[in-house]
Amino acid sequence: MVPLSGDAPNIVGTVVTLLVFGSIAFPLRVYVRASNRAWGWDDWSMVVAAVPWAGLSAICIGGAFHGVGVHEVKLTINERHTAMKWFWLFEVFWCLSVIPVKLSISFMLGRIAVAKRPYVIGLYVISAILTIMTLLGVFYIIFRYAWNPTTPGGSCQPVSILANIYYATTAVNIAIDWYCALLPVPLLWNAPLSLRAKLSVGFLLSLGVLASVSACVRQKYTAALTSSEDVTYSLGNLMIWGYAEVGIGFTVGSLSTLRPLFSARPSAEDQEGYEVPQMDRRRRSAMQDVERRRQTSCEGLVQGSILVGKG
Repeated sequence: MVPLSGDAPNIVGTVVTLLVFGSIAFPLRVYVRASNRAWGWDDWSMVVAAVPWAGLSAICIGGAFHGVGVHEVKLTINERHTAMKWFWLFEVFWCLSVIPVKLSISFMLGRIAVAKRPYVIGLYVISAILTIMTLLGVFYIIFRYAWNPTTPGGSCQPVSILANIYYATTAVNIAIDWYCALLPVPLLWNAPLSLRAKLSVGFLLSLGVLASVSACVRQKYTAALTSSEDVTYSLGNLMIWGYAEVGIGFTVGSLSTLRPLFSARPSAEDQEGYEVPQMDRRRRSAMQDVERRRQTSCEGLVQGSILVGKG
């Protein structure tokens, strides 16, 4: 193991922070969807994503303790090779993690936009492109990219090829992030909701744009990788922002399903003193149960907002 220095501590800090938030949001998502009998393909996709994301988290921490993010002058030749091996593992698990995370967000929006077919078709087309591009990238990394140039009879691919793979996959990821972030605008524009309800639902559905910010920052460090003379140190920023993209997507993808947890709270009208019809406890409990189920149906978030808007 290599002492933490350079950007290695930042890698560990990023992983631990996002892992804590994701580990809280994901079980809450499972509880909300299961308790309201609203389980769908978006939930299955996030369950699938949890496995490689856990592996990705472990690999990032392991890479930080084995030279990734550390200046090359502080590493021996063998330590440099080990750092590249850990980054190779990071690349593979990043690809395996990002696909189900992005698909989960797409499936969730598809459930809400089910009545607007053109938007659903566009959503699934760009999701298919993302899946194909990322799978092509992971196959190239596994079968064509080597981390140890001293392997007898073997050779490393130029760093420029790896950068080009990053450019292509990152561009597609940014495109789907912004498509998903802007899709709530036409979906909610003419919806019979109050402005407050539209803003709250739109905010929840657009949280995925935060992952796009990470992808944009990662693109900057990808461009610098081709001219870097300190590769192991430069890889640290790629690992930080690459993990942040997946971790943020995993977390906010779960947070956007948690609105039913707060549906039983009094509306703004109630809190301001408007008269609320009195009802017995049993009837109130039954109505709240119906509300929760409607909120997590195919148009769960929108329908839930209609109920809130009506007060």
